[in-house]
Amino acid sequence: MSPIFLDRSRKGPDPYLDWKVRFFFVGALVGVVGMARETGWLIWVAVGILIAGFFLRFLPAREEDSAGWDEAEDDEGVEEWPVGREGGA
Repeated sequence: MSPIFLDRSRKGPDPYLDWKVRFFFVGALVGVVGMARETGWLIWVAVGILIAGFFLRFLPAREEDSAGWDEAEDDEGVEEWPVGREGGA
């Protein structure tokens, strides 16, 4: 592959997807309120929030989950319910 072509394939799940969605919804809400009230500075605040969410794309990927859990550790110590019994009764 030539160095002028970028590899755009995903390496895994986006670690900042939750924050990107939050920035989008907050920015959209602030923008709609700013347009409804015809307040120019509030619209610019909304644009700033949306731009901040956009720049999350350029942050380096995190090494491990924020809770520090590994997928294999999620099921350790979890007891299974017996088959045929509901609620332990």
